[in-house]
Amino acid sequence: MEQKLPLSVAIITYNEEGNLPGCLESVACAGEIVVVDSGSTDGTISIATAFGCVVYEEPWQGFGCQKQSAIDK
Repeated sequence: MEQKLPLSVAIITYNEEGNLPGCLESVACAGEIVVVDSGSTDGTISIATAFGCVVYEEPWQGFGCQKQSAIDK
């Protein structure tokens, strides 16, 4: 088993089913991946959950606020 780095990654998503797997693979070394989703209707949440991410669902607040919410978590 590969050792995870003491690093948290914050990702905001909306219907990113096509991009999310590659994104998550690129940060797989992180000890924690937080995903804040703003109402995806595709498989985004399922992909994030299956990858082991901590997933939150929140209405869209604008880029800055949404990103800050993810960082705060």
